[in-house]
Amino acid sequence: MRKKLWQEVSEKLVAKITSGDWPVGSIIPGEIELAEQLSVSRDTVRKALDALVKAELVERRPHIGTRVKSKVQNGKFLHELSDIRAIDYYGNQFPRLIEATEDVIVTKELSEQLCLTENEPWVRFKNIRVADKNLNEPVVVTYVYVRKSMAYVAEEAKRHPRELIVSLIEGFLDIECAEVRQTFSAVVMSPDVAEHFNSKPGVPALKIVRCYLDREGNTITASESFHPAERFAFTVVNRKKHSFGFLS
Repeated sequence: MRKKLWQEVSEKLVAKITSGDWPVGSIIPGEIELAEQLSVSRDTVRKALDALVKAELVERRPHIGTRVKSKVQNGKFLHELSDIRAIDYYGNQFPRLIEATEDVIVTKELSEQLCLTENEPWVRFKNIRVADKNLNEPVVVTYVYVRKSMAYVAEEAKRHPRELIVSLIEGFLDIECAEVRQTFSAVVMSPDVAEHFNSKPGVPALKIVRCYLDREGNTITASESFHPAERFAFTVVNRKKHSFGFLS
């Protein structure tokens, strides 16, 4: 689940835009200059820039260069994804804040939603991703559930802000996440979630429930993520593969 080099480069470029180092309307350095600055190949830079073009953050014009179109927090960040699990990387490119770690006993309702066993003790904490750490503007608020024996993951997540929670657990326990179950639903924001987004309770939001399972079907970790409706859209693209049908 580790990110590819071009994804890491794209994160750095997004950070330059959201921080204001590259303001809207400005022309950013060219591929060769960026490759030298970041000590990567020109092809890696090109792939990273292509991702920003798809996200509608920049536009590339022949003989002019790459111009910044908008900042992430100023509009809807449309992500085209060929792998449903790759949606994790949408939030993962932003700085992380960990808050409100607490013990919970799994209720019947929670067990049905999150693939957890009723009455088991788990630990829950908030994983908040912000477009700009200084502006403290969240792009996604996630409630993460880990087994009580893995409570220390919350502190490790603070030390490794670019790592997915499930990746940290895989490393600590030497296990592999073999399956991810995701459920998308339209909801209204609860007062607790709305407060983080500086929104009114009851406004529309996208809720994503994820269950990460090992090869035996045991839940490694689970989460509930909330995205403001006006800031996020999700597109899955299926392309026809020869005459044998569609890619899944």
